[in-house]
Amino acid sequence: MEQLNFGIFDWVETSATLKPGEVYAHKLDLAAAADAAGFHGMFLAEHTGTPLSINGSPSVLVSAIFQRTRRLRAGALTFCLPWYNPYRFYHEVCMLDQLSGGRLELGVGRGVSPIESAIYGMTNIEESRDRYRETLEVFFKACVSRALDFDGKIFHYRDAELHVRPLQKPYPPLWFPSSNRESIEFTARHGYHTAFLGKPADCKPHFERYREVWQRHRDDPGRHNAHVDAPFLAKTQHLVIADTDAEAERLGLAAHATWRLHIHHLTRKMGLPDVHKSTPYDEDSYQRLITGSPATVLEKVQEMLRVTGANYLLCIFSFGSLAPQAALRSLELFSREVMPKLTLASARPA
Repeated sequence: MEQLNFGIFDWVETSATLKPGEVYAHKLDLAAAADAAGFHGMFLAEHTGTPLSINGSPSVLVSAIFQRTRRLRAGALTFCLPWYNPYRFYHEVCMLDQLSGGRLELGVGRGVSPIESAIYGMTNIEESRDRYRETLEVFFKACVSRALDFDGKIFHYRDAELHVRPLQKPYPPLWFPSSNRESIEFTARHGYHTAFLGKPADCKPHFERYREVWQRHRDDPGRHNAHVDAPFLAKTQHLVIADTDAEAERLGLAAHATWRLHIHHLTRKMGLPDVHKSTPYDEDSYQRLITGSPATVLEKVQEMLRVTGANYLLCIFSFGSLAPQAALRSLELFSREVMPKLTLASARPA
């Protein structure tokens, strides 16, 4: 049977009422609560120059999460590889995996925002794509080398010594989120865990295609994620749970409105249209909102999982203007009254 797994996703947004240090402390409290509740992992976005995220260096916060937890896995979803020096990135990954006792999840990507990439000197998508590919190539080569020799289009290393390795072999499990159907062939063939970014109705055919390609290539040699038995197919979901439907909706709508301002901040600043629809309840929204009492949320999440075909639920408990105590209460009610029933209700043949 294919089992449902649970994680947390967080943008680490700026706050109108909390200092940055208080925001970070709240995320550590969420991580500790998720660890105690038996969640699989916690994943942080990497953005820069936007109120959507004050997490411009995910490794710092991920390292703190590992110090506050014992079983919870954690990582960035994703590390935006064009923004990194490959040699330094390799060492950050090794350090995080060693410090955590082998609990790092390694999301890799090109970065979704050209506006943010421009801060790092990227002038076009092709340049960021080249840097992404070379950084990943350097990482793979470093994991099996004692000294790094690499002569690429952008990066060049000669006898750069390597004295640390990831604890997980050959490296931590890889994630690559995408809503682009053209990327399925690559991610599924290599067995990357993935998270779908798009309308719920578009998710199921995306995942069905992924499963088909993965099944066909699961025994191919040279797969990047060959050390992972089966891929996680994740869907993010904003969740606000309270004692009553009315209270949850009041909190959720206000928080979601603030989050929408944050996620569209850069495009609107540049005078560009919103990249996707993000209204709270519309069926074609990329980031729909689920609110309610535990019983209501259980029913809504079961339907969402049926529509999407996801086997990994990435819960967004903390977002927008939602107060820390409300986010922690949502996590508490979810883990106690919703999660156990979802685990049983959503298991299905692999």
